[in-house]
Amino acid sequence: MDHSPADIINRTDAPETRDNFKDMSGWTATGLFFTVTFFFTALWVILPTVFQPAYRPDIIELQLIGKEWVLATRKHPMLPAWMLESINFLTNRAFAAPFLASQLCTFLTLWSVWAFGRKVLSERLALIGTFAMLPYWFFTIESVKFNQNIPLIALWSLSILLVYRAFQANKLRFWIGAGLTLGLAFHSKYSAAFLVIAILSCMTFRPEWRKYWKTPGPYVTTLIAFLIFLPHLIWMSREGFSTVTYTHSLKHFDSHLLGHLLHPVIFLFREAGYLVLSLLILVPALGWRWKRKRSQAPAEKESERYLFYCIGVPLGLHLLIAGIANVKLLADYGAAFWPFLGIYLLLRFQADDRPANCFRAFRAVLFVELLMICVFFVQSTLSPYLVGGPRRFHFPMTQLGTECDRIWSSRFPTPCPYLSGDWWVAGNAAYAMKERPSVLFYYNGIYDPKTKPTGTWAEDADVNERGGMLLWPISEQDGTLDGSGLHVPPSYLALRFPRAEVLPETLTLRYRTGADIPPVRVGVAVIPPPKTETKN
Repeated sequence: MDHSPADIINRTDAPETRDNFKDMSGWTATGLFFTVTFFFTALWVILPTVFQPAYRPDIIELQLIGKEWVLATRKHPMLPAWMLESINFLTNRAFAAPFLASQLCTFLTLWSVWAFGRKVLSERLALIGTFAMLPYWFFTIESVKFNQNIPLIALWSLSILLVYRAFQANKLRFWIGAGLTLGLAFHSKYSAAFLVIAILSCMTFRPEWRKYWKTPGPYVTTLIAFLIFLPHLIWMSREGFSTVTYTHSLKHFDSHLLGHLLHPVIFLFREAGYLVLSLLILVPALGWRWKRKRSQAPAEKESERYLFYCIGVPLGLHLLIAGIANVKLLADYGAAFWPFLGIYLLLRFQADDRPANCFRAFRAVLFVELLMICVFFVQSTLSPYLVGGPRRFHFPMTQLGTECDRIWSSRFPTPCPYLSGDWWVAGNAAYAMKERPSVLFYYNGIYDPKTKPTGTWAEDADVNERGGMLLWPISEQDGTLDGSGLHVPPSYLALRFPRAEVLPETLTLRYRTGADIPPVRVGVAVIPPPKTETKN
């Protein structure tokens, strides 16, 4: 007799009262899911908005690239930058925009996990498996750093759900949806290829799903994903596959033989560190001694196998790459692997979804969330006092933008078209300035005059012709003064922009923290725009 995953959904618990999750109907579970996830995502929009006065480097980078609407840079595809710029537009450039973007992705991820879980588990276990991921590092502390990983996690998770629904129902709309999400995932990060390999492996080695090769569904998915990613492939060929060469230039490769063994182990331990709190939340349902299920319905077994491929194949490939290539993999590379871990463990091991255990699990969720909030508060507010130095998000972004607007508008009647120099300083200033000038910048600290800039929206000649401002940090030990006592800009700026006029004033700005920290000092030079008169 054939079974479908819906056969094992338990929606018949009809207890006497609603206390302690006893009355967990489908409507009750849905309402609880949306209520908890709404407050969770709202919390992680509000916290960084209140306690972090500026952005982290990844957000600044996406902010200055997003306004240019380019297809890619030498570093990454640019779907996250497009998303952020769209939310900037919808919110009138609200400071909370990057945090809102992150939590929209988090909500989509949690919804994908929830929608999958309630197809294969009881309502209570589906909620436990979903909420077990609430303390996940990339949904909390790391979510305030909106970057390539955050949209990738959401699109990766939604792809897992849609492919599973396509396997389950074999309806064209699910195959089309899977093609859309997989194609967009590649526009976020190339590591989406590991999920494709996992799905192909599942369709190759699992006889229950091998039959779909004889249907049009997989080919529709492949065609749609390819067409969505095709513009980027064309861009890559025109740019000499610069994104691939950039990845190789990160210098994570190791020359020591012992690294072949250590790097996979280190990567695995780092990934496990992200999941400890989630595993604790599962203890009330799974117990301390996890017991393998003695028997499973066929649909439940196939759901477990499917998640095993989606989690295990990308993880295994990363471990092989780390070991064979002797490469140091960042823990962020595994960010998208784990959202379905709670559902997978509840499928694989004997779980007890009695109301009392559900109550304990939800109580554990509240405890670990409070713990994550405390960690975030220490990191955001107390860290300058503890380490004696600022974090990137304490940078005086708004004040710097205001000062640059003042300097430019006091000299020239037209808006400032470009900023260049140190990418971090220029990026902060550009975002905070009224007209948001374009920023010409370079990656990896490469400042050779022959080096092509990262973006395709401007070259050195554009800045020299149309004018702009140059910004660079000045350290306390900096002794680069010319004969008149002015701070000379770094040599790479002098070579690139010979028309730059160094201003006598050095901007001195305090970091946005009450700790006693030396201020940041910024040197400024201007390149006058053509056919304009300097204001008196």
